[in-house]
Amino acid sequence: MQFTDFWIGKIQADKLPEALDTAGLIKYLSVYTSDEQCFHIIFQWHETTLKRSSDWWFPKQELLNVIQAKISKKGVTDTLRHCLELLDTSEKKTLSVAADKVNIQIDILLHGGPELLISRRDSLGIIVIEFLSNIKSTRQREYWTAFVDHCLNVGEGSAPNRKWWKKAKELVGRINAEHFIAKLKDWISFSHGLLMRIHEGRDHSFVDYDIDFLSAINHNMLKAVIWCSAIPDNKALLDILEPYALWAYKKKEGIGPLSAKTGTACIYALTFLPFREALTRISRFRSLIRHAGILKSIDKILHELAEEHDIPLYELEEYIVPDYGLNKEGTVRVQIGTDLIGVYAIGNTGKSTVSWERDGKPAKGPHAWFAPGMEFKRLTREIDQALINNSARIERAFMRMTPWPYSHWKIYYLDHPLVRTLTTRLIWKFNTNGLLTTGYYLDGLFIDCTGKPLTVTEETAVSLWHPMNEPAKTVKAWRNFLDQRHIDQPFKQVDREIFTPNNVELADGFYSSRFASQVLNKQKFKNVITQRGWTLRQKAQHNWAYIPYIQLTDWDIRVNFFADRKEEETVLTDMINFYKEGEPLALRDVPAVIFSETIRDISYFVNTAGTTELHNRS
Repeated sequence: MQFTDFWIGKIQADKLPEALDTAGLIKYLSVYTSDEQCFHIIFQWHETTLKRSSDWWFPKQELLNVIQAKISKKGVTDTLRHCLELLDTSEKKTLSVAADKVNIQIDILLHGGPELLISRRDSLGIIVIEFLSNIKSTRQREYWTAFVDHCLNVGEGSAPNRKWWKKAKELVGRINAEHFIAKLKDWISFSHGLLMRIHEGRDHSFVDYDIDFLSAINHNMLKAVIWCSAIPDNKALLDILEPYALWAYKKKEGIGPLSAKTGTACIYALTFLPFREALTRISRFRSLIRHAGILKSIDKILHELAEEHDIPLYELEEYIVPDYGLNKEGTVRVQIGTDLIGVYAIGNTGKSTVSWERDGKPAKGPHAWFAPGMEFKRLTREIDQALINNSARIERAFMRMTPWPYSHWKIYYLDHPLVRTLTTRLIWKFNTNGLLTTGYYLDGLFIDCTGKPLTVTEETAVSLWHPMNEPAKTVKAWRNFLDQRHIDQPFKQVDREIFTPNNVELADGFYSSRFASQVLNKQKFKNVITQRGWTLRQKAQHNWAYIPYIQLTDWDIRVNFFADRKEEETVLTDMINFYKEGEPLALRDVPAVIFSETIRDISYFVNTAGTTELHNRS
C-alpha cells in the first residue's frame, strides 16, 4: 500500500497501516503536509505504538529529519514542539542506540546545549555535558569534545577495531595527560557508585526515562572511556577497573548483570598491563563469572592476548586455573555466619569431603535455606567441577610433544593448590641433561617405582608418562607401587588402553574406518567431544554435518572424525584421518602415542554417546 494514497483526504483516519511505504510517507510529509497534518500523523503512530512491544517499522530518524527541516525554516513552533514530544520514545524501557540518538536530537532541538549526541537522561551524561560546557580553554574544549564524540560512536563490539583504536590514541594524545587521567577516574568512579546504589535498591532513574543503569548511547560511551583508560599507561587508573568490574558483572535479581559490556571493557583494558599481571587479574575475574556469554567474551580477549605474546592456548589454560582459596593440603575453610566454619578437603584418593566446625569442634551444617551456607556449597561444587576439568586438561598432555621446564611445571602443577591434588597422583618422566628417569612425587621427594630417590634440577624437562613402548615389567612395577599405597589416579595411566593401526587400516593407508557406521545420540556426542578438548565444526546440510577435530599444535597435526546427521537427534559416524602441514598423513607415519590417544578418545565418544543401533549401509 502506498502511504500517500492512504493518507490523502484521510489525515485523521482511525488506524495507521502496519505496512508503511517509508519513502512515500517521508515524501508526503516533506512536500504536501502542513505542520498540523504532521502532528496528526505522528499522533496516530504514537497512540498505536504505545500498545506494541516493537516499533522497528516506523522511520523515526527520517521523520525527525522532516521536522528538523521545517524547524530550520520557521523555528520551533508549538505544533512542531508537540511533534517532537510525540516522536520521543522515552516511555519505552529498552531502547536501541539508534532510538536513543533520536531522543537526544530531540532534546537538543527543544532545550539547546552541546551538539554532541550524548544523552541527558542519565546522570553520567549530565556530568559529561557540564564538564565540557565548563572547560575555559577553547582548544581543550575542542580536544575533549572530539574525544567524547569518538566514544559516542564506538559501536557494539566487545573490543575496539583497529581504526577506532588508532583514532582514539590520537585524540587522547592531544589532551593533557594528568587532566585526562583525573577525569577518567572521576567518571569511572561515579559510574561505580551508581552501580552500587542500584544494587542497594536506591532509585536513580529520571522520572520519564526508566533505565536499569545508563541510556544505550551513554552505556557505549562509558565502555569506550574504559577502553581508553589503558592509553595513558597509568597503573592507578587501571587499578580502579577491578572493583568497578566486580559491580558491573554482579547480577541484579530479575535483570542479570547491569553492565556486562563495561565489565568486559575493563578486562580489555587490563590486557595492557604486563603479561603475567594481566593474566593474574583477568583469571581472578573469570573465576567469579557464571554467565556463558560473558565467559565467551573474556575467553576471546584472553586468546587474543595469548596470541599477541606467542603463548600456546594449552599454556594459557595453565595460567588461569584459580586456586579457590585452597591451601597446599587441598583444604579451604570458609566462615559461615557468625560462628560456623565450612571445611572442604580433597583427600589423598582425590575424593572431596565437606564438614562443619563450631568452636573448633565438629558440628551440624546449616539449614538448606541459609544463604551463606548455600554460597559455600556452590563453591564446593565449583571446585569439584574444576577438578574434573583440570583432570581432562592434564590427560590431554599425553598428546603434547613439548615437555615442561621444571621451574614452570613446579609453579603451575606441583605447587598449585588445586592442580597439585591431581599432579601428586600421577607418574612423570624427567629428562635431566639427557638422563631419562620416571618418578612419582611422594612425601616431598621424587622416587622411582622401587622407592629410590631421583635427582631433579632446574634444567630438568618434565612430561606425562605414558605406558606405550614401556617394558611390561616396568608397567607392572608401577601398578604394584600404586596398589601398595592405595593411590587412585585421576584418570587411567598405568592401566591405560593402547591402540595401534590394524592390518585393514594399514592397507587403507590414510584413513581408519574402525568406528564407522555407528549411530550416536547427537546431544551426547556434542557434549562429550567438547569435554575431551575436541572442537565441533558444523558444515552445510548438503555436506558433512559435523566434523569434530582436534588440532595438535606441537605436532602440527590435525585429526578429523567425520560424522553426518542421520535423523534429527542422531549422528552417523564415518572415517578418521590425520593431516600434517595441510597434507594427508599416512597412518603408518602417525606418531604411535597420537594414534593410540585418538582412537581411545573416539572409542570413548562412541561408547558414551552410542545407541544399540548399527547403521546398515546397504
